[in-house]
Amino acid sequence: MKQVYFYDENKKFVSYDVIDDTAEIPANATVVAPVDSNGVGLYDPTWNESTHSWDSLTENEWKKKYTIPEVKPVPTQGEQVAAQQMLAVADLQGKVVTLTSTVDKLSKSNNELNATLAQIMLQNATNAKNGGK
Repeated sequence: MKQVYFYDENKKFVSYDVIDDTAEIPANATVVAPVDSNGVGLYDPTWNESTHSWDSLTENEWKKKYTIPEVKPVPTQGEQVAAQQMLAVADLQGKVVTLTSTVDKLSKSNNELNATLAQIMLQNATNAKNGGK
């Protein structure tokens, strides 16, 4: 069994396959692997009929040819409005928590004052009953 590497009508590498050792190599294929001398795959390999080898782009050439600039999505007006509403709701929820805590503290303080006032009134009533003694 031998591995063959296929190229298209533009001599660009497209795929590979394994064929029987006795099978004829197709016209659009070669047994030469599209790798460099270190066995590393080539950038956009193209078959060169005259040298019976693969030509390659450099890494920088490949990046220029195939790297697509990053496109950052722009939120729609509806998404922007929804985000603003979520921020407003979060702000209001924070204020509700703060107000609830403040009301709880004021209620506790009020209850303590009422208890103290009740003790003072009881003491005053006891003092008045005993004739201020």
